[in-house]
Amino acid sequence: MKAHRSPQQTIRAYCHYCIQNRSDTEVENCTGFLVFATGKPCPFYKYPMSGKRPSVKVMRKFCLECMGGNKEFVRDCTTNDCLIHPYRMGRNPARTGKGASRERMIEISQKRMAMSR
Repeated sequence: MKAHRSPQQTIRAYCHYCIQNRSDTEVENCTGFLVFATGKPCPFYKYPMSGKRPSVKVMRKFCLECMGGNKEFVRDCTTNDCLIHPYRMGRNPARTGKGASRERMIEISQKRMAMSR
C-alpha cells in the first residue's frame, strides 16, 4: 500500500509539477502565476516553501475551480494522475479512520452540555 503524502508534501509536489522543474529555488521564487486549468492565480503559491501549514480546504477549492464550481463533478472526478485528487473532498486521506466515532462524539457533546447547565 502506498503511503499518503501530507498536504504540504502534496502541494510542494504539485508546484514542482506545475513549474516542470525539480529545482526548489524555482518553486520558492514562484509568483503564483495563472493556473492553466482554472485561469486564476495559483492558490498554493504561498505554501510550498514557506513552512505554512496548508489546509486541505484549499485543495478542495482548487478542485471546485477546476471543475467549474460543480460539486458533483468534483465527487465524480476520475483524473487519478492529479496530485490533488486524494484531497478533492476537503479531507486528508491519511486521517481516515482516526479519531472518535460519530456516536462517541455525540455522547461527549451531550455530557459537556449537561455539565455546563
